[in-house]
Amino acid sequence: MLRLLFRESCPSCGGLSDAGFCSVCAADLPRTHDACSGCGLARPVAQCPRRLAPWHVDAVATPFAYAPPLDRHVQQLKYAGARSLGRAFALLLTPAVRDACRNVDALVAVPLHRRRLRERGYNQAIEIARPLCRALGVPLLLRGIERRHASPSQTGGSAVQRRAGVAAAFHVARSVAGLRIAIVDDVITTGATVNALAGALRAAGATRCIAVAAARTPEAGSQTRNR
Repeated sequence: MLRLLFRESCPSCGGLSDAGFCSVCAADLPRTHDACSGCGLARPVAQCPRRLAPWHVDAVATPFAYAPPLDRHVQQLKYAGARSLGRAFALLLTPAVRDACRNVDALVAVPLHRRRLRERGYNQAIEIARPLCRALGVPLLLRGIERRHASPSQTGGSAVQRRAGVAAAFHVARSVAGLRIAIVDDVITTGATVNALAGALRAAGATRCIAVAAARTPEAGSQTRNR
């Protein structure tokens, strides 16, 4: 009875939905075809980011591609105050990343610098990570993991610029010794941000770091498809 009285609206079409995106709109979201488990890009990968710089992420689980119409929803979550989209993305991600997160001990949302957090009012990665951690049955680590300086906007930057922008950006002031951690973000583009955070977590004792995100920016010239 409660489900009938309090049906949700799909964030894409506005129609009735049991939870998050309706089945029709979810099926219309772009997926990455034959994704590499190491970097999340569609195979064959022309320029693997793991060869361009020291790489601290063991695996990437990002089943959806940052392409229309998903890119618009990510931007709404990030810049337009649509916080409810965090839960919608988590509901999409849960069945898609459950196997990748099977042996994970905890989730860590990519932190925002306090200045950007004040401007935005919330951290979009945490909005995704909170419902995801409940669905996966693992804790979300927040205290003692911070972004020490506000990096320049990563939008439109090259891989080299993105790596430079997040170099030494993160600080982990808590022990994560022996933990296997899944880093959660909204979008992975070059992987520079999640890789920098993984490096800081490993320095604090983490034994394994994987990255989970609502979307992965496709490599130039690659193909995405719905399936």
